[in-house]
Amino acid sequence: MPGKRVRPTVFFLAARSAGNGNSPLVTAGLAIEIIHTATLIHDDIIDGHTIRRGMPTIFSTWGNNVATIMGDFLYSKAFAILGEEGLFEIMRLLSKVTHLMSVGEMLQYQQRMNINVSEDGYLDIINKKTASLFSAACECGACLAENGNGHRRIYSGFGENIGLAFQITDDLFDFLAIEEVIGKPTASDFCDGKVTLPFITAFRNAPEEAKRRVKDLFSNGFETNENWDEVVHFVQNYGGIEYSLEKVKGFGERAKGCLKDVDPSPERDALHLAVDYIVDRVAPFSQ
Repeated sequence: MPGKRVRPTVFFLAARSAGNGNSPLVTAGLAIEIIHTATLIHDDIIDGHTIRRGMPTIFSTWGNNVATIMGDFLYSKAFAILGEEGLFEIMRLLSKVTHLMSVGEMLQYQQRMNINVSEDGYLDIINKKTASLFSAACECGACLAENGNGHRRIYSGFGENIGLAFQITDDLFDFLAIEEVIGKPTASDFCDGKVTLPFITAFRNAPEEAKRRVKDLFSNGFETNENWDEVVHFVQNYGGIEYSLEKVKGFGERAKGCLKDVDPSPERDALHLAVDYIVDRVAPFSQ
């Protein structure tokens, strides 16, 4: 299961495990992924990224104006198709999460070039920017199920925890030089003035002399080819990788715990396997 297909996969699995019969799953799933694509287009504008998943971004190909309009078009299209199908509760959930993701983007922008972002601050940002859509996707699946109303909070919690685990593993890949997995150039977050959990942890643990060096690189800019290895070694030497892996495992266990009261089924088992996939996908690169 490629990483970028995790969210639609757990959406369908959540719906099936909650008892979905013939509800319009494809329409709801399509709307969720259209919204996600819109956020990526707008993210690339904000960050000035030219590559996304190995391909030129809309921003780099057609410019800021076209990319902005395209992102807006996709948002409106997602809600239009939900309205046409009469999926008004799904509209309500996704409008709420779209707002939450926008707040997360603003918080991240506010913290740009702040090397002292706390772990709690980081988790708040990725909860809003990434985990909230995973959470909403799983809740939408349960909402469309025949007997899912009582389980909606369960699936929402499951999605939130796998979303947090997923984003931390993506941030780990940045420091493990696995560009083809994350779909964008490594070092891009650091170059953009963003700090993530592996770096936050290492910066918290490092001696003052090492902190001063990476702070200079962060504040004054650096040559990716010449200095990025130095930043990677900093994160690896001061516990950023190990600690982040433990956090991922913890969120994975929480996700599984959310499903403890769900009736056994092949779909519930598959959701457990999805957690294992997210937790384990970084393991081969972290040895």
